[in-house]
Amino acid sequence: MRSIIRRGASCLGAAAAIIAATEGTAQAGPGDNGTDPRSGPNVCANGAQWIATRGIETELGQVVTNVDVYYSPRCLTNWISVRSNPAGGRTAKDLGSDTAGWLPTENDYGTGASISMQVYAPGSSCIHFQVHLYYPNGSHYAETYVAGSNTITIC
Repeated sequence: MRSIIRRGASCLGAAAAIIAATEGTAQAGPGDNGTDPRSGPNVCANGAQWIATRGIETELGQVVTNVDVYYSPRCLTNWISVRSNPAGGRTAKDLGSDTAGWLPTENDYGTGASISMQVYAPGSSCIHFQVHLYYPNGSHYAETYVAGSNTITIC
C-alpha cells in the first residue's frame, strides 16, 4: 500500500513539474508582429542574430550612422536598430515584410539609439526598411539609400 501511495505521489509531483514548466510559456510567431523585441512574453531579442548593417547617408553620400538588422530564430521576426541620430532630431523608421506587410512609421527623438518594433518574417521572407534622420528644426538630412529603390530589401 505504501508503495502505491509513493508512486502516486511521485506521479503527481512529476505532473505538477510539467505543468509548472509549461504554464505561462508564450508561443512565438505572428502574434509578435508589431511588438517590442526587448519585452513581452517572448523577449525575442534574447538569442537574436545580427544579419546586416546598412549606412544612413546624407545627400552627398556621407555615412553619418548605421542601421543594424536583427533576426530572432525563436520568434521568426526581424527588427532594426539605428545606432544614433548625431543631429539629435527625429529618427523615422519604416519596416515591413513580405509576410506581414508594413508596420506604422515609428518616430524617436534625440541622439541615442532607436530600436524598431519587430515584424513577423518566417523562413525566407524578405524584409524592407527605410530610415530618415532629421535635425531638431525638422529639416531632413540623411536616409538609408539604394539607387533606384525607396527601401532597403534583405531576403
